[in-house]
Amino acid sequence: MRSLLGRFHRPMSRGAMGDMLTMNSLGDGSTLNLDFTTGVLDSRLTFTRSTTATYINSSGYVTVMGAAATNDPTKARFDYDPATLAPRGLLIESQATNLLNFSETFATTGGTNNNWADTNLTRTSTNNTSPRNDATALQITASAGNGTIISSAAIGTSASRTLSVWLRRVTGTGNIQYTLDNGSTYTTQAITSSWVRYSFAATTAAQRVGFRIVTSGDAIEIWGAQVEESVGASSYISTGASQVTRNVDNCELLDLTTMGFNASAGTIYTDVGVRLNTGSTRNYTFLPASGINNQIFEGSSFALNVYSSGSFVAQIGTSSTSAQKIAAAYSLNDYAVSIAGAAVVTDTSGALPSSLTKLTIGGTVVNPAASMNGCIRSFKYWPTRLPNAQLQSITT
Repeated sequence: MRSLLGRFHRPMSRGAMGDMLTMNSLGDGSTLNLDFTTGVLDSRLTFTRSTTATYINSSGYVTVMGAAATNDPTKARFDYDPATLAPRGLLIESQATNLLNFSETFATTGGTNNNWADTNLTRTSTNNTSPRNDATALQITASAGNGTIISSAAIGTSASRTLSVWLRRVTGTGNIQYTLDNGSTYTTQAITSSWVRYSFAATTAAQRVGFRIVTSGDAIEIWGAQVEESVGASSYISTGASQVTRNVDNCELLDLTTMGFNASAGTIYTDVGVRLNTGSTRNYTFLPASGINNQIFEGSSFALNVYSSGSFVAQIGTSSTSAQKIAAAYSLNDYAVSIAGAAVVTDTSGALPSSLTKLTIGGTVVNPAASMNGCIRSFKYWPTRLPNAQLQSITT
């Protein structure tokens, strides 16, 4: 674990004069340039999330960020790589619920949905520094072979779910194992003496999850157990005696004139930092109308999606769930996209969407379930359809 002296990152807002969004003075023809690796949200962006949420701060610790129900840009989450401390960008996620109770204390009684049951274990619950940089980690030591801690009730059926948890070894060299099916099967997971968050896919019919220390006398620390309905783990949601839900993040630019928007032709560029949850279709950046019948957006299934008068007129470029740069251009009957320097993919037919009203970063208010579930490093906009060669060069 890193030094406890590391400072906590606190994003701060600033006035319009210091905004990173600068009109007509960016030097490359772009009229909007948002860099989310600085830990500052442009004050002309609005941000809401009606519940608290967590992120990894610049010192590598899990940090709680308050709710932002009143468009408070200081409540946006700027995430960092827990190992390298490199900035990953603006963290945007859809709604998620931690289905496990007592995600930190692993209490044996009192849970609405589940408790935790010990076999051949002793507990030490004080003075164990957690990934949140407080003394809330639980140390468990095998008092005999195959010491287990397991949830006392099933928390799901056959839907795809993900178990995530932080583990670190304290003593011993024996196997550490996890179960997703009430101990019917166990799988060995190598762990180290440093905190690491592990995640495991859970698709069994009776998802009772738990952990086993195979060798008597071996000890580990455990913290932050989470099961959610997803493919991949989202940011940590702390629970007590009942389940807890984290609501969706919404980050928007509500006045397109401030980005020099051109309805007839333009280019949108997104640098996708990291996907934390690799489930169904996710939207990276989104230009919708007031309804759902006209949209332009970049996403994880198709890199460029154009929806005009209630129908898709262009869906081109196969995207992925990894870090990547996407540049997508639009004009009447002339759409193009390049991903990570790859050859440009084009579509030469299709009407333009009309009455677009705002820019959404990392998701969509129209369909919150399709939000990013990851980090965006940067976004740029040009009020012109850039040449194909330039689309390819800026994503290399």
